Amino acid sequence: ANGLHMMIMACSNPAQLKVTVEAYGFQHLDLEVTIPRVILFRDAIVDLIAVELGGAVSPAAMTGLRVVLNYVGGAYIYIRTKFAERLKVLTASWMIASRKGIEEKPEGEQHASMETPFLPETAASEE
Repeated sequence: ANGLHMMIMACSNPAQLKVTVEAYGFQHLDLEVTIPRVILFRDAIVDLIAVELGGAVSPAAMTGLRVVLNYVGGAYIYIRTKFAERLKVLTASWMIASRKGIEEKPEGEQHASMETPFLPETAASEE
């Protein structure tokens, strides 16, 4: 819910909205976001707000929320499609470089950070 709040609050600043959505998109790379799932999630959030707030929310606000959730879902799909493969290549390259660095150093000089390479999954789970 905090992420959705941040995205809604960033709607008045398109550059900030893009940065926020991209950050959450990278955190959700492990999820298979598809168009049907975006629609399901969007409709569930809109229905929940409609039930909880009833007539306190205008039809224009509900339409705006649908538009924002469509944007976010589309961005998640785009990020996963365009960047997942690149991140796999980077991760594999890092692991190869880390192994070479460990193999080239004498036994006593290995650095602890070289033993566990940075993986995108660990970064997302720490937050």
